[in-house]
Parts: sequence; C-alpha cells; structure tokens
Amino acid sequence: MSFEEWSTGWESVPLAEAADRYDIGEASDTRVEDLEELFGDEPECFFVHEGDVTIDGPLVIGNDPGLAPDTVYVIDGDLTVNGPMRFVNADVYTPLYVTGSVTAEHLMSLMDSNLFIGGSLTIGGLLMTELSDMGMLVVHGAASASAWLETWDRGEVMFAGDLKARRLRVSEGRYLEDADADDAADILFPEFLGDNEDVAEKLWAAALDGRPILRQ
Repeated sequence: MSFEEWSTGWESVPLAEAADRYDIGEASDTRVEDLEELFGDEPECFFVHEGDVTIDGPLVIGNDPGLAPDTVYVIDGDLTVNGPMRFVNADVYTPLYVTGSVTAEHLMSLMDSNLFIGGSLTIGGLLMTELSDMGMLVVHGAASASAWLETWDRGEVMFAGDLKARRLRVSEGRYLEDADADDAADILFPEFLGDNEDVAEKLWAAALDGRPILRQ
C-alpha cells in the first residue's frame, strides 16, 4: 500500500518550507545528511499530515520504485495502530517521520524502510527489524516492546535510551552484541523459525490472523 492510500489529510508542503519545519537530519540522528542521499535528487515537496493518526486494524505501508513520487512523509503528531504495523520499502528509500509517538500491537520494519520517531515507541508484542544497508529505525523517546527480534545485522537501528524489551537473536548481530540476547527459539513458536528468509512473512501472517507469536 502506498503512503497516500492509508490516510487522508495529506498536505503537499513545498520543500523549502517543509525542510525548515521538519529537519530530517535531526530526525534521523544525523544519519541522513542530505535528502539527495535518499532520492538521488531533492524532492519537490513533503507530504504532511497535521495532527494525530489512528488506524483501526493492520497497517501496511511502503513503496516500490516508480509507484509514487520521491517525497518525505510526515505525521505531525502521534501514530496509533490498533493492530500490527508493517513498513517495507523495496529499492526506494521513502521515509516516514512521526514527530510524536508510535503505538502498535506489533511492528515490523523491513528492507529499505526509513522510520523516524520523534517521541516514544510502544509495541505491545514483537518489534522486528530486518533492514538493508539503507534502512533505518530511529527513536528519540522511550521505547518498549515485549521482545525485539533483529535478523539481518544491517541498516541502522537507534534508540535514544534503553529499549525495554527482551532481546532475541537468530544469529550474532551487532545491534545486540553488548546486550543479553536470548535465542529466538526460546521465545518464538517453532513454526516461525527454520529458514531465516521466511521469518518475517511467517510472523506477519500470524499477526494478521491474530495468532500468538511469543511464548510468553
């Protein structure tokens, strides 16, 4: 689903004005120094939603190349998803910047997705990161989840404070090298493990069906 399809109220804000109002360098914790790094050229505008957004049910967002113009999406407020959320970009680096907080049942941040959160991140169940070299998850406020599963050991994951979550790993990963991380097999149900390439798809299918993901 492209970004415009999951919420109404987007306003096209010219680049000069939007870049001044919403500093993506700061939002990305200086990981994005220039928007041309993401798009190869400066976008014409930002798409901005003023105020909080609440989604009842699952939320899937992301873009494939050529499906939408290069831009930055900003929710100037909180994003609440009453269900699981999946953000996946493929060979395109469209960022979503939520100036406030993000709350969801589960969150899967995958491949080339760039999610910047100015406030807190609260996940009732599983936070999963499976990012490519250009993928990013940056949280400036408090962050919590029942468990955090990191599978690819790529991209950038940054929490301003300590993430309150049980750390899981399917292999050694630099994000968790200094933390006490548990074997995912002890926490996830066996049906989700085995072939690492299928973990995200299996977990998302279970989340959509409302099936349990974590043993405890």
